[in-house]
Amino acid sequence: MDFFLANDWLHREGPSYAFKWDHLLVIGLIVVIGVFLSLFLRKKSEKTIKITMIVLWGIGAFVSGFYYTFIYILCITKTAGFVFNIETMLPLHSCLMFYYLFPVALFAKNKYIKLAANNFLVVVNMIMGFITLFVGCPGNGYSAFSFFGLQTLIYHGIIVIVPLIMLVTNYYDLKKEDLKFGLLAFASLGLTVWIFDAIAGCDYFYFYDGHTFPVFKFISENVPHIVWTLIVTSCYVLTAIIVHYLVVLIKHLIHKK
Repeated sequence: MDFFLANDWLHREGPSYAFKWDHLLVIGLIVVIGVFLSLFLRKKSEKTIKITMIVLWGIGAFVSGFYYTFIYILCITKTAGFVFNIETMLPLHSCLMFYYLFPVALFAKNKYIKLAANNFLVVVNMIMGFITLFVGCPGNGYSAFSFFGLQTLIYHGIIVIVPLIMLVTNYYDLKKEDLKFGLLAFASLGLTVWIFDAIAGCDYFYFYDGHTFPVFKFISENVPHIVWTLIVTSCYVLTAIIVHYLVVLIKHLIHKK
């Protein structure tokens, strides 16, 4: 198997690797690492927790940076027929917002901006990462042990692990009233990318097209664009609300014991 070009991932073609042993093995390892680190860091200092999260963020940023660099080199050299596609090859996908917002969550001086970034990371972004762990690799038709498969699983795994550490260690003490700040962060990011998508004819937040999953594709192709945009926006917001209050409930039950 060619480690780097196992399948034509750009066109999402090739055999499905959904839930085969390699896929499940890597997901299992990510879950174990996330749980272990979260529990291990509970008794550690804030400085140790910060350093650990920064290292994880750095690993994810490096993997993603290498990924995009590699893709651009393939496009420039026209290897395997790769051609630059503005619709898929810019680092603007919703999951990648983690890599832009994490430094804000860590270092922002304004408490409201900090709250907005923290809440977005542990509700909307963490769930995006968790879902993509299961559908991102097989959805693109490549093995978990190919370059593209490992890259997808590693950086989405970090999107889940870092917010989990933030919650379990209480580095971010999520409160019921924080949700409005997380939704404001989502609205700001979503509107910015939506404007870019509208101008460039792209769909990085999936507001225009449900191509990622077959059932979404079916719906998006059979309703007006404005209806699909409202559906996707509602799904983002509803997910944020459910996850936020679920975490609040879990925290309440833990502290009650």
